[in-house]
Amino acid sequence: MIFGFSACGKIGDPLPPIPRASLVIDELGVIQQGTQLVLRFPLVRTQRSPRLQRIDVYRLIEAAGDPLGVTQESFSGMATIIDTITGNQIPAKSSIITKKDEIDFKNGARNTRYRYAVRLVAASGTAADFSNYAVITPLFDLALPPSGLQAKQREAEIEITWTASVANVNGTTPANAAAYNIYRRVGDSNNPLIRLNAEPLPGLRFVDRNFQFGAKYEYVVRALSLLPGDASLNNAVESNESAPLTHIAKDTFPPSTPAPITIASIGGMVSLYWPLNPESDVVGYNIYRTEDENAPPDKWIKLSPQLHKTASFRDDKVQVGKQYFYQITAVDSYGNESARSETKSEIVNP
Repeated sequence: MIFGFSACGKIGDPLPPIPRASLVIDELGVIQQGTQLVLRFPLVRTQRSPRLQRIDVYRLIEAAGDPLGVTQESFSGMATIIDTITGNQIPAKSSIITKKDEIDFKNGARNTRYRYAVRLVAASGTAADFSNYAVITPLFDLALPPSGLQAKQREAEIEITWTASVANVNGTTPANAAAYNIYRRVGDSNNPLIRLNAEPLPGLRFVDRNFQFGAKYEYVVRALSLLPGDASLNNAVESNESAPLTHIAKDTFPPSTPAPITIASIGGMVSLYWPLNPESDVVGYNIYRTEDENAPPDKWIKLSPQLHKTASFRDDKVQVGKQYFYQITAVDSYGNESARSETKSEIVNP
């Protein structure tokens, strides 16, 4: 969950402006994400858009109780430029621009308000109007991220557990951690993190049932910190991310044992039948045979050099009048072999 708001106010500028019809910043907004305040604004280009020299990002830190209305002259005189987007960094097409402002929560003053605006400067040096103001009062009692993420792989789920946040980023305790959100990335680090939980998690675990064996996953968890006097998790602020946990979902779970086995002999051969396994990843069966029922498993002969694909088998390499013993296993696509079936025997009939 992220928190932020913007208060908009058009600021006049005595400098010759760039025509706003040709290059427009519609709306500057700010949100808190962990220890960062994140600015976003759409840059809308038209055919009349002039070439830009830069975009300056301004910030004014003020007391939370100061008046919201600030004139352009006051803001220009008190604010500082915290970042500049140079011409070669400015997108050639209409796009959303994001800038992050890291806040010192240990040494920063509580109950401070951060006011931002951006200003476009054309290649000629002519400045446009300031954007609207984006204003936010950061939450300083922000929980540290949780730690100790661990994954436990089961056949149908991955259980992720973690250790609760122990303090706040400003050094105060107890940790302002009312709940948690968990995120997952599939594949490499360039892919986006997607939140897995539909509702905030009150506990220290999450069960992920939407996964594929063989895939690589990266999990992170963020704590949710409540705003002063507001118990709603919908308005809570997310902490920074935990250290990531990388997990490759490996299938080490054997299929169920084939059963029941039916055996019969006629015409000098032995026939075996069994139901197909219910697991979707079973790719074949192994058929084992011995003439000594008490022989150890490694002394049984595997009759199928390759996995047998159907749920029936005819053994014609037998002698009439002799008794043979059989066991069957199922094998999945990851090479996991089931336990051996019950032993079935038959005397070969002519």
